[in-house]
Order: sequence, then structure tokens, then C-alpha cells
Amino acid sequence: MLIRAFIDVLFPIIVVVLVGYLLKRFLPIDTRSLNRMSMYALSPALIFITIIKIQIPGTEVLRISLASVAVCLGSGLIAYVIARLRKTDAPSTAALLLTTMFMNSGNYGLPTANFAFGQAGLDRALLYFIAQAIMAQTLTIAIAQAGNTNWQTGFKQILKMPPIYAVCVALVLRWLGVSLDTPNVVGSLLHGIDLISQATLPLLLMLLGMQLAQETVIDDVPLTSIAVMIRLLASPLIAYGAAVALRLDSLATNVVVLQASMPTAVNMVLYSLEFNARPKFVAGTVVITTLLSVVTLTILLTVMGV
Repeated sequence: MLIRAFIDVLFPIIVVVLVGYLLKRFLPIDTRSLNRMSMYALSPALIFITIIKIQIPGTEVLRISLASVAVCLGSGLIAYVIARLRKTDAPSTAALLLTTMFMNSGNYGLPTANFAFGQAGLDRALLYFIAQAIMAQTLTIAIAQAGNTNWQTGFKQILKMPPIYAVCVALVLRWLGVSLDTPNVVGSLLHGIDLISQATLPLLLMLLGMQLAQETVIDDVPLTSIAVMIRLLASPLIAYGAAVALRLDSLATNVVVLQASMPTAVNMVLYSLEFNARPKFVAGTVVITTLLSVVTLTILLTVMGV
């Protein structure tokens, strides 16, 4: 069962990640430009078109979003309490929060949910991801302040991030009854955005591989161990508790737990650089949690019966 879960779900993802890894190792690829393309075009297109197309009851949308919030805040609370007990300095506390609160529910989580649970699973994983993306672009202001960073700079950066606008515009269009079947130029525009969104998942996986190809070191083994335990072990338990409390069905529960089990989000390295919150530690934690997640996710998928 373990081997089947690995081959059916994780192996196709690893193949795409490996392509990105090899490209970065042997070609002078500008990952910063690709990351910006993903951040400012592909991911917003995927979020936008998902909200337009999704056929999930509003109450379930709300409950999945609340579960995502619960995982983020619950993981952060555990990390913060541990940091206070250890009397960790402000930059290290900020770094620990970044590595535990925000998981790779985009690059890694969306393709995994798609392979594991099909389109229905991907739709629900996208709802989880949208909530995570919004929190990552807002809560990082508070984290920046914890790391003694100028919060005005962080707030201005939030206003530049298109996913928030993609959500707002898509909700308005959905309320107006606009869909891909809408005739004339509006429908054609939506089909164009849909075409852009289809390129998102493979590029996100290759970007993950490119990030892993960059040289990293494990900085502060004890703190890294804490981050790994919270991200890969405590977070899924919080997700399951939230799913039960919110009375999610079996599919939504599995998707929420799967998303919560993802390693640290790659873009937290960028935030740590921006906020001067121990970027070497964050980068090392991204690599370690990503590598270990191959084992933990295989076990989880087997338990889920995938």
C-alpha cells in the first residue's frame, strides 16, 4: 500500500520537481523571474478561474477556508509558545513562525490533491490554498514587526500582490452570473485566463525543484527540528481537529489534512529575506521539510486509502 500510494500520487510530482532541479543545476535559469511570473500571473489566474468555475456549496467553501485559517493560526500559536519558552530572539521567532504557519499548499499541495482525489479534490485544495495565500500576504506584516521590520513596507507590498484582487474580482463576476459560457468578449477573456491557469501547476512544481537545487545549509539544528515537528506532524493533527469541529465530509477532511501536511512554503524564503528573519534557517527548513514530506505524505496517503 505504501509503494502504491507513492507511485500513484507522489512519483509523478517528483518527476516534475526533478525536471526543475536538473534544469537549475545545468542551465543558467533566472528563477526570480519565473517566481514573479508565477506570483503575478499564473497563481492569480488559477485562483480567479477556480472561483469562477467551482461548483461547491457556499457553506463548504466557508468551512474549508476556516479550517485553513485554523491550521495556520494553530501552528503559529504552538511555534510562538515554544519560542517564548526557549526565550528565542525576535528574528528567530519570526523565522519559526514563517516556517510553521505557511505550508506549500500551492506548488506541492495542489498537484498532490489532484493526483490523490481528482478534480473534486483539487477544487477543495484550491479553496484551502486561497485562504493560505491571503493569510501569507497579510499576517506576514505582524511577523515582520516581530522581526523589527518596517511594517509600512510590508503593507505596501501586500497592496501589490494580485491574488487578493483576483479573489475580489472573481467573487464580483460570480455574483453577477458571469461564467466561461458567457458569450462575446467576456467569455473569450475568461477562456484566455483559463488557458493561463492550466500552466500553473507544472511550473509551480518545477520552481520547487529549482529552489531545492540551490545550495542550502541547515542553520540551527534544534530550531529546525522544532519547525519540522510542527509543520509535518502537529499541523495535520490541528487540521483533523478543525475538520471534525467544522463537520467537513470525508473528501474535504482528507484534502484539508493533506494540505496541512505539506512542507514549508518556498516563498517564505523570499519573505525572510525581505524581513531579515534568518533566511538561511528558513531556506534550510524548506529543504528538510520538503525531503521528509515524501515519507510523511506517503504514510498519510496510505492511511487515507489512496
